[in-house]
Amino acid sequence: MTAWLVFALSGTLVAAAGARLARAGDTIAAGTGLGGMWVGAILVAGATSLPELTTDASAILQQHPNLAIGDLFGSSMANMLILAVADLLTRKTRLLTRVAINQALVGVLAIFLTAIAVLGMLGGGAASVAGFGWPAGAVGIGYVAGMRLLHRNRGEPPFRTEAEVAEAAPGRPALQRAVVEFSVAALVIFLAAPYLAGSAATLADQLGVAHSFMGMLLLAVTTSLPEAAVTVASVRAGWYNLAVGNLLGSNCFNMAALVPLDAVHGPGSLLAAVDPVLAVAGMFAVLLMALALLDVLNKSERRIWAIEPGPAVMILTYLVALAWLYRAAR
Repeated sequence: MTAWLVFALSGTLVAAAGARLARAGDTIAAGTGLGGMWVGAILVAGATSLPELTTDASAILQQHPNLAIGDLFGSSMANMLILAVADLLTRKTRLLTRVAINQALVGVLAIFLTAIAVLGMLGGGAASVAGFGWPAGAVGIGYVAGMRLLHRNRGEPPFRTEAEVAEAAPGRPALQRAVVEFSVAALVIFLAAPYLAGSAATLADQLGVAHSFMGMLLLAVTTSLPEAAVTVASVRAGWYNLAVGNLLGSNCFNMAALVPLDAVHGPGSLLAAVDPVLAVAGMFAVLLMALALLDVLNKSERRIWAIEPGPAVMILTYLVALAWLYRAAR
């Protein structure tokens, strides 16, 4: 019961802080002129991914690498589940047709980085330079180059929702308050998230579940609560670029987290020290992101469900992944 209580309390704090990131992030996007896509993919995504980074660092320090890598891949899968549900709930406006086409760049980058991580696990992840695994180094370089590319291609769609039009650029005091609010919310996430690692490992042992599956399911869903909170708040306010950019950008950040996590792990490659079954989770994450990209590129307002099931297929794919990974991890 103690582990469940710690897990629930820390998860609640993380979710509440994530909700505050949405409004602060949108204010910063409007005040700086950077745009919802870029701020969502980098600033908000980085903050909402703090649970993964801090929790997984704690898991590695506690000698639970499978829990950490399972959380990273599982969180990427959970983010696409959140996107699919959000798309279903906005059927009248078609969420993914209302975002900048540049969102496809974020999705392609996330797929590219995830594929590198999977390749690192399956084909030579043990190779390292100065005690640092090459897959993590390649992911780090790819992430920096990708963020630069996103910055050069930042922009909004050629049309804007009524909420976006009504949202005037904030004054300097409002922007300063948003920065403070954003910083405080990120700090709350940073402080609360580490408790998830210890409680998740304890629950996995109590339930008799493999750490790899525990990280991929329960821990991943919990550390994705900030993304869910930001998505709900952003969609309800009509900030579609912020919502989609945050989810796809968080998947990029999840892979970039391999750089500091590999350093925490110490000599040798972190990816070479985990259960190879987690590569299946990585491939399912790639598949789900590819399905999301199809929806981003499909600008048809009217959808025929029998031909273009879209988010329904994403949800079904996620459920198939859970069943597959549960059997593989036993």
